[in-house]
Amino acid sequence: MPSRSTIILWAIICWGVILRLTQYLSNRSLWFDESLLTQNIVHRSFSELLKPLDNNQAAPLGFLMLERFAVQVGGTSEYALRFLPFLCGLISLLLFHRMAKLSVTARAVPIALGLFAISGPLIYYASEAKQYSSDVAIAILLSSAALYFGSCQLTPWRVALFGLLGATSVWFSHPSAFILAGVGVTFASFCAARRQWGRLRSLSFAFSLWALSLATCYLISLRHLSANQALLNYWSFGFVPAPVVSLATIEWFLHTFFGIFSNPAGLELSGIAALTCLVGGISMFSNKTEKLFLLISPMAATLLAASLHKYPFNGRLLLFIVPTLLLLIAEGAEQIRCKTRHEAPIIGACLVGLLFLHPLLFSTYHLIKPSAGDLPPGITHTREEIKPVMNFVEQHQHEGDILYVYHAATPAFRYYAPRFSLNKLNLVLGTSDTLETHEKDLGPLRGHRRVWLLFSHSHTDTNIDEEQAFLYLLDRRGTRLDSFKSVGAAVYLYDLDEPG
Repeated sequence: MPSRSTIILWAIICWGVILRLTQYLSNRSLWFDESLLTQNIVHRSFSELLKPLDNNQAAPLGFLMLERFAVQVGGTSEYALRFLPFLCGLISLLLFHRMAKLSVTARAVPIALGLFAISGPLIYYASEAKQYSSDVAIAILLSSAALYFGSCQLTPWRVALFGLLGATSVWFSHPSAFILAGVGVTFASFCAARRQWGRLRSLSFAFSLWALSLATCYLISLRHLSANQALLNYWSFGFVPAPVVSLATIEWFLHTFFGIFSNPAGLELSGIAALTCLVGGISMFSNKTEKLFLLISPMAATLLAASLHKYPFNGRLLLFIVPTLLLLIAEGAEQIRCKTRHEAPIIGACLVGLLFLHPLLFSTYHLIKPSAGDLPPGITHTREEIKPVMNFVEQHQHEGDILYVYHAATPAFRYYAPRFSLNKLNLVLGTSDTLETHEKDLGPLRGHRRVWLLFSHSHTDTNIDEEQAFLYLLDRRGTRLDSFKSVGAAVYLYDLDEPG
């Protein structure tokens, strides 16, 4: 019969599966970023995916190929597009259980697994048609492999397996390069410090495979991304300020350190999370030094890339470090609980309770209401439910109506348009991306009795909502006849056949 601890761990895993499955089945509309990437996946062949992507999108080639295969097999539905991230989300639960057992103390394992299972960002990105969920799964797989091979005898078969695993991963996950760099430097450093030259020679074969694969991947794909100035400008806030030695850099590091616990880790009480993380790191440094460095060295490699302005150290692009953060937090919480269990056992219990409080509340809320508009902590955008808005237009359109689509709503509109019968409408796609050019978009709409204006992913410019700016101009020039609002999307019907 399974032990009590085994039953608890499997119950946590099952709960994590239920949370991810519920969010996947809610089938929310694609939001702006998803629709931009989806346009490449749906409309390109396998060979065309080898070329730089449209819309300033970036994704690993292996991920793109698997997504394209899913579309060919399952069609272009959201379920097909999100199946791979969903599958990776489920696999991550099992892999993380193994990673926790290999790294932290036994009593910290259920804490880490529980936080992982109910993490809002991990649940959300397991049903988004982007590569972040697969990044997490591959990061856990590589880290677990490093923890395992770091504590066992290296045979030629194991070295070859380790090398092939790393060499393959760089084609499916961009952050895997940081995992491999951190792992490689850690192993090389500890082998040199211990004078384990034979072990280092064995590992050098795996390192060579990683380097060769990464170099090939760079020539085929990554060099185009590194030269994409639009992406670099967009994520510039995630780069380490220059010069590195300055007050601004110190402030950036402090802000970033505390910030990563709320985004991407999704922990509202970031101060408590940061404290327990530091305690966990100190504890592991004293008795599990090599394991600690195997866990945190990829973050150091990512920071180095951020200082070189090659990879942002911010937000969802750091989702792959969340497993490490949760492990250190769990280890720290368990150490504090052990130190206080005799004199003040309430401290440890309250600490663990506070760590679980907000993630548990949000995950339970979204289990009951998976279509709720507010997203969990760690997700900086909002839902953009454009499907019900387009359905409203379909049901209320008249022959000769004009449908104006706000420029940022265009990618999602293009994806969903084939599902709706909008043949009575004359379509006008917006091009304006600043407040100063709204008049240019509105000009051709004047003089028409029925003009629909569809919005989603509305931008702000100097704290002014562009959707409201449009409506302000339209209310001065015409009469609002009807409107329909959904979460993060809306449509308005105007009579613009009026003077003024």
